[in-house]
Amino acid sequence: MRAVLLFLLWSLPALAQGEGSYLLGRILSLDPGRGVALVRVGGEEWEALLPADGGGFRPGQGVVLYREGGRVYVTEPDRIPLLLFLLGLFALFAALLGRGKGVRGLLGTFLSLLVVVYFVVPRVAAGGNPLLIAFLGSLGVLFLTIYLVHGVNRKTTAALVGTLLSVAFVLLLALFFTRSLAFTGLASEEAMLLRQWGGVDLVSLFLAGVVVGALGALTDVTVTQAAVVQALAHANPRLGLLELYRRGMEVGYDHIGSLVNTLVLAYAAGSLPLFLLLTKDPTPLRFLLNTEPFAAELVSMVLGSLGLLLAVPLTTLVAAWAFRGGRGGPPEAHPHPH
Repeated sequence: MRAVLLFLLWSLPALAQGEGSYLLGRILSLDPGRGVALVRVGGEEWEALLPADGGGFRPGQGVVLYREGGRVYVTEPDRIPLLLFLLGLFALFAALLGRGKGVRGLLGTFLSLLVVVYFVVPRVAAGGNPLLIAFLGSLGVLFLTIYLVHGVNRKTTAALVGTLLSVAFVLLLALFFTRSLAFTGLASEEAMLLRQWGGVDLVSLFLAGVVVGALGALTDVTVTQAAVVQALAHANPRLGLLELYRRGMEVGYDHIGSLVNTLVLAYAAGSLPLFLLLTKDPTPLRFLLNTEPFAAELVSMVLGSLGLLLAVPLTTLVAAWAFRGGRGGPPEAHPHPH
């Protein structure tokens, strides 16, 4: 949800209408007493004001500068080079360890981000319905990620159908609970800013965040479960729909057990600031949890987790129907040596 809001804030034209400009420079020396730094920008040397707390900058460090009204301010370290290095390292390991599927996975991820940045965000920022646009964008993301990485076959189609059924169920629950809990969509500072600029349905935006947030993990779960059913059907082509489902769920139950533990830890790690607020805020716990920021976070966590759990039996059922009687062939077709 926060990522969607940040994308919207970045895309709003109002943010690009300031009088100042951003520059890149490198710190040559620091004068903490005066609160200034000598920075090199291109071939020139300028004095720039440091943040009130000094910012922890050091000589030789690349920084982002903001120039306005004849003054230059040091705002942030220049993090892009290291971020690009980290992304390159991730791409290298994905290609080496995942081989062809790793490369296709990277391409699918890149294309999915393009869908979000150039389809979902501009249309929501222009006043479109965030829920409808996010759902259509999600369909595009699913087709790109599942079919591009795993190919067009019964397994991927079963995974796609299972994912769509899970997303639809989560969406219906999200609509019900959002309306029943009287959410306004104003659960964060970013949402407050969006309300000031207007033109965005914040409740629908919250719902869109719940749906988009569940997609990434859903595809992993559904493809894995469909592959299990395919392997069972190939090993014993006489297995019917119910028997395939039963045997597939024997693995699925282990999958669900692992998912619950993983999801709790993942959401707990992402919600540490909220947990800290619980210890610092004098408001009684029962009333603090009743506030929209906490309630909305809990709804997102539970609905996203529920979608993942439901994806296992739904995908297993769809895959069992697709592969019953040995349909679909072996899990992987390798040419036999002559």
